[in-house]
Amino acid sequence: MVLEVSDTGAGMTEEVRQRCLEPFFSAKGDRGTGLGLAMVFGIVQRHEGTISVETEPGRGTAFIIRLPVLQGLRTGEGRQGSEAPSHALHVLVVDDDPTVRELIATYLTSDGHTVEVATSGREGLEKFQTDRYDIVMTDRAMPEMGGDQMAAAVKKLAPHKPVIMLTGFGDMMQAADEHPAGVDVVLSKPVTRSKLREALAKVGG
Repeated sequence: MVLEVSDTGAGMTEEVRQRCLEPFFSAKGDRGTGLGLAMVFGIVQRHEGTISVETEPGRGTAFIIRLPVLQGLRTGEGRQGSEAPSHALHVLVVDDDPTVRELIATYLTSDGHTVEVATSGREGLEKFQTDRYDIVMTDRAMPEMGGDQMAAAVKKLAPHKPVIMLTGFGDMMQAADEHPAGVDVVLSKPVTRSKLREALAKVGG
């Protein structure tokens, strides 16, 4: 499958074109973080795709994304390969994005797990203190209390409790070998059901 996105803007020099997908590289000065294209690149790579950039100063830019097409979906082949865990888990999912919470909860409940959700790190920690959970899944960047702080607090209360971090910066964290204290596994958003199952298996789910 091929997807092309183009504009008629200022375009890029060859030097900028070669670096535009690098994390933290920006040609916008203080107005840019240098993370947008890097995150897109990471998502495409996780789906075994490629991105090519065609550009010329004064003539705009085109991004061509090529993704492999799954075969056999009608017969059930080509679905996520990891098998569902053999036993049900009680999972706490903490994320301030309702779409992400709903997606993760759907993945988990469809595999037979029970799920509780929280909209912030502070709410998640309060729920963790009042119930028993097998695994905690948390976003990183959240209001009031971030995922790093929550993971550290969970480990202080229950040192052996597995914590999985879901973040849009997962690829960059893994590339930089960044591993927050208290976090057992880092997963990149958007996460697939297969990757979620693999993470659960890794922490003993």
